[in-house]
Amino acid sequence: MYKVIVVDDEPKVRRGLTNLIPKLDGDWTVIGEAKNGYEALEAVKKELPDLVITDIRMPHMNGLDLLSALKEYPVHVVILSGYGYFEYAQTAVRYGAFDYLLKPLKPEDIRNVLRKVKEQRQPLPAESEAGAARANYSKLWKDWLLDIENENEPPKPLSALFPAGVSRLRIMAVEVDLIDDLVSEDQWGDRQLVLFAVRNVVQDVIAAAAGSQFLFANGAQLFFLAVGVPDARQLAKRCIDEALRWLKISVSVGVSDETGTYLQLPEKLRHARIALQNKWIYGCGTVSDYDDLKMEDIIEVGYPIELDAELAMAIRGGRGGDAAGVLAKFVATIKQKNVSFRLFRRFCLQLVSSVIRVVYEQRMYELVVKQFARPFDLFDRDFSLEEYVDFMSGLIEACTAALEWNRTQRQNRTIEKATAYIQANYARDISLEDTARHVNMNPSYFSSYFKLETGSSFVEYLTQLRMDKAKTLMMESQLRLYEIAQMVGYQEVKYFSRLFKKKMGVTPAEYRQFFFREEE
Repeated sequence: MYKVIVVDDEPKVRRGLTNLIPKLDGDWTVIGEAKNGYEALEAVKKELPDLVITDIRMPHMNGLDLLSALKEYPVHVVILSGYGYFEYAQTAVRYGAFDYLLKPLKPEDIRNVLRKVKEQRQPLPAESEAGAARANYSKLWKDWLLDIENENEPPKPLSALFPAGVSRLRIMAVEVDLIDDLVSEDQWGDRQLVLFAVRNVVQDVIAAAAGSQFLFANGAQLFFLAVGVPDARQLAKRCIDEALRWLKISVSVGVSDETGTYLQLPEKLRHARIALQNKWIYGCGTVSDYDDLKMEDIIEVGYPIELDAELAMAIRGGRGGDAAGVLAKFVATIKQKNVSFRLFRRFCLQLVSSVIRVVYEQRMYELVVKQFARPFDLFDRDFSLEEYVDFMSGLIEACTAALEWNRTQRQNRTIEKATAYIQANYARDISLEDTARHVNMNPSYFSSYFKLETGSSFVEYLTQLRMDKAKTLMMESQLRLYEIAQMVGYQEVKYFSRLFKKKMGVTPAEYRQFFFREEE
């Protein structure tokens, strides 16, 4: 029996087709109706019919949008269209529709379409059916395994694909390494072409295992179900070797732990992806097995605390070369412990926090962190061991440079020169750049250094100095406010008054009145 879903926003059309189709061909049954594309898509996910007959013009989600959404399902789509929208029907056929029917509908046209669909849906030879049909189920696999639909049970159409009596199931996550570089090359130039080529090679490798199949693609990752494979690690290694041999493409593979039930496949998918993350430690073109990672639950892997302390001591002493050597030891120790990416990431963050603590202790946070646009972007994604070493090397170099610079500035009595210059010139229109030039420093470094040493920014320090001088001058009763403003570096008396009130809480006039009243 063949199944069809009728989609049209006109109830009269839906009822007419629902009654007519079984009469025209007894092999067909209408298993559902929908009044728009959204309802139709949900019905297809649930029932997976052989045929969808849909109107081309509907509210919310029209027939062409529905056609596009159904491309990943093993279903034929026939478009309904009035004569006035004949061009839309032709466009739909070009974009994958099986056929189209023109309104008003003629029974003979409907019968011919049903017959043609039946011919296309005839069962394929047993050997080729799995390979030809299963690729169309990728959307169902993806929604279920990634828990997009929040359903524990697999969709009904997938149940028929599960071999009976199988007790050894694993998920293999295959990731194309450096796919963006491949896409930019003349040989490939297209992301979908790269994924298609890798998928075909891997499928050939796993074909010997009965029931093993491609599931779906997500980004640069391809997911496969390995059934009854005694040595999944060896199978994954063969996939890597064959992709390199035939395509000159590097792939990495994460293998989940084993299960005996399909209900646990969503969990095994997560495990495969966790295992795949280890490529960022041990490099591209590697196999990672989730079974190896579970050793963390049995044997506690100790954090190399002695190297952490040694690195902090080297940075405090300004010994950049020694600090780099300790970092190399730290990385080598992690690799020898064969830790997972999750633990590696935790160790990396702990070491960074130790270095940042030293930066705070030495009062050089501003000097160091300013050199990184967003210093911790690295930890917002999966990063490689090489990227982490580069990041840490830059951080260590910035720390030792800042320490040396601080020592030099203290030796040169820079802050005393700067404050003396400000004291002597506060009545002029001086700037941070003027002061930095006076002490032979880069303005950006000077700004950070000045705040570290004085606890105030340059502007805050200068403003406070001017306000203090203004309060002293207000004791001279013969001086007018505009004269006092100019004497402390402000040409606009209104601007001076606003700043004074902001700092002192009262206006200059109120402050002066209070001062003289107190004297009396």
